[in-house]
Amino acid sequence: MAEFRRRFSLDESNLDPQLVNRILSADGDETLGQWDGESIQVLADELDRIEEHYDVNYNSLPHHKNMPEDLKDQVEKDYPVWACDTQGMCLVGDGTEIRIESAEFIRAEYTKKFGSIEAFKEHLRNEKQKFMDSLDGPS
Repeated sequence: MAEFRRRFSLDESNLDPQLVNRILSADGDETLGQWDGESIQVLADELDRIEEHYDVNYNSLPHHKNMPEDLKDQVEKDYPVWACDTQGMCLVGDGTEIRIESAEFIRAEYTKKFGSIEAFKEHLRNEKQKFMDSLDGPS
């Protein structure tokens, strides 16, 4: 009889690379390609190949774990950063113009404009607070 043991969310899991590496269609129904997370140029080439025939779901590109923590959330949505490889190179752009830039270049852009990525995040927090205060009306 096979031994089954309870698995907890913090337990290490071995996921099938065929599932982890999937590049999905815009509707998420089809696997259109694969990317192992090692080279952003390979991803860009694979996306070029796929987009000749299909629309890709850029929001679910594989290997989100490669994205540096400071670029996640607010920065990846603002810039936008779609994916990063293990060497710190990232696929960025607004959908009409996709390009490759280093994580260091992205950080430098936020340093030029806001002083740092943390200053950018603080700016967003302040803007959100101003908006929330405006909803409360005059005191």
